[in-house]
Amino acid sequence: MKSHPCLVCDGSDYQRYLTEVYSLNERSFDLIRCRSCGMVRIEPPPETEEVRALYNAAYFNQDFSCGVRKGTYLESEAMRVEEYREILNLIRPYRPAGKLLEVGCAAGSFLNYARRSGYEVAGVDVSEWAARTAAEQFGLQVRVGRLFEAGYPEASFDVAFLGDLLEHEPDPLGLLLEIKRVLKPHGLVAIKAPTYVNSFYFRVARRIPGSWLMGRLDLRLLQAMKLAHQRPAPPPYHLYEFNRATLTRLLEKAGLSVVQHRTSLLVPEFLDSWKASPFDRFVYYGFKLLKSVVVTLNLPAGHVLILAEKG
Repeated sequence: MKSHPCLVCDGSDYQRYLTEVYSLNERSFDLIRCRSCGMVRIEPPPETEEVRALYNAAYFNQDFSCGVRKGTYLESEAMRVEEYREILNLIRPYRPAGKLLEVGCAAGSFLNYARRSGYEVAGVDVSEWAARTAAEQFGLQVRVGRLFEAGYPEASFDVAFLGDLLEHEPDPLGLLLEIKRVLKPHGLVAIKAPTYVNSFYFRVARRIPGSWLMGRLDLRLLQAMKLAHQRPAPPPYHLYEFNRATLTRLLEKAGLSVVQHRTSLLVPEFLDSWKASPFDRFVYYGFKLLKSVVVTLNLPAGHVLILAEKG
């Protein structure tokens, strides 16, 4: 199939990857994959203002983690501290201090942790709810809008962090170019992005008959893993689905040089409860083991964290 030029390689030959994954305003959206470089994106692309309108209080109350974490954004804050520590431990050897900007900072949990770790922090998010909550919860000043609209001067920051943000952005390349502009010379950008639909275990799981999975695995897990389609389908939160190679090429296209990459895996925490079936508990500990293997061997899996420098 033919479509708009690929964000990464400018190719225009795609294959249908997943059908009717999302829906919005009575329209369905598929995922398509570039035959040349493997980049996966939504088709057709929704309008930017449609995307922006998705990130309201309801999103942070129920949809922000795609069903993998328990509770709302604020309720699950404590569960994310280990993740924040891991991210800062990767950033510190390159930039142990300085001005840190988080793009897509939500209600400020990571910024609050980074500030307590010694960084001078700033944030921007499209959600008015997020900016207001960041001020109320943590005393943070978060600018509302996309980074293009925030008005930061050139060469303002030592570090920029995008945590599970780039896949939501209608113009990822433009955003990376703007990040490059606001970074100081030799500034560092850290990007955490999901790579699940490009992972080896998703490709394996897709081959398991749905009739065998239904009734054996928690429906929330099947929906989070895109192995069962809920109706109506969820809104198109992820506009792009990266892997390490396509994200690296995109960073290089923006003039940023990759210095390190690490992989990780989200564990479906809702399976760790007294209500879970024995099989669900078995799956939960299977995910824990898989995460340990993935992190130790740095295998392609559910998430990638890439560090890149401005020249």
